[in-house]
Amino acid sequence: MNRNVSEAAVTLLKIRTYSQQELEQKLLKQGYDEVTVGEAIEYVTKRGYLNDAALCDMLVERYTESNKYSLKETYLRLRRRGLSTTLINEKLTDWDSNLEYQAAIKIAIKILHSKENQDLHKIIRRLSAKGFKAATVSKVLAHLRDMAP
Repeated sequence: MNRNVSEAAVTLLKIRTYSQQELEQKLLKQGYDEVTVGEAIEYVTKRGYLNDAALCDMLVERYTESNKYSLKETYLRLRRRGLSTTLINEKLTDWDSNLEYQAAIKIAIKILHSKENQDLHKIIRRLSAKGFKAATVSKVLAHLRDMAP
C-alpha cells in the first residue's frame, strides 16, 4: 500500500466527509493510480474514516431538518454525492410523507408572499419542478385555497 495515497485520503476526510465514490474520484484527479486508490479506500474504510451509510444518514437528517426538499430531490442530492441507489432506497423507506407536505407548504407560502408570483399555476409548476408528488401539490393547493379570504 502506498502511504502517500492513504495520507492524502485521511487528510481529505479530515476536512470534509466524502462518499466512497467522491473520495475515489478526488484521489484519481490528484494523479494517483486506481490500484493504490483502491487500497487507500480500503484502508480508510477499515478504520471507520469512510462510511457511506453514516454519511447517508447524516445527509437525510440534514435535508429533513432543512424542510425544503421533496423526496425526489433528496434522492437526487444523495445520488449526486455518489451514494448507491440501494443504500439511498434503504434509508428513504421510512420517509414521512408529512415531511414532504410541510416542505411543500413552506415553499408555496414563500412563493405566495413574493410579489411577482401570486398565481397558483406558478406555485404548481414550481413545486412540480422541485420534485413534489402530484398528490402533495394537490394537498398544498387545497390548503392554500382554505387559507384564502
